[in-house]
Amino acid sequence: MAIKYSDQATDVNLGDRVAIRVWFRRRVGRVVYVPGISALNPELEFNGMRWVGIRLENSALLATPVLSKVGALKKKVRFIARDTSACVFIIPDSREFEEHSSGVAL
Repeated sequence: MAIKYSDQATDVNLGDRVAIRVWFRRRVGRVVYVPGISALNPELEFNGMRWVGIRLENSALLATPVLSKVGALKKKVRFIARDTSACVFIIPDSREFEEHSSGVAL
């Protein structure tokens, strides 16, 4: 089952430009990890829970949960546009949260 944005119509894809509200501020970033599309990373898929990874423009990594009943993201994540330009995606061996502590789970 494809993960969708809160509108339930648009699929979440790697490289998508998104806007997300973090502590009442709007931030812009790119989707760098999508469960079911990206290779399995145990930091973002664990015990039945799944998160979509978003790298912000300042290089910080955010993880936002996939709502399990509907397979969609929360309303605070808004799709801006598809982007096919180069991007650094999360790989299976990546330990962003464990090693760098630069990530925030939302």
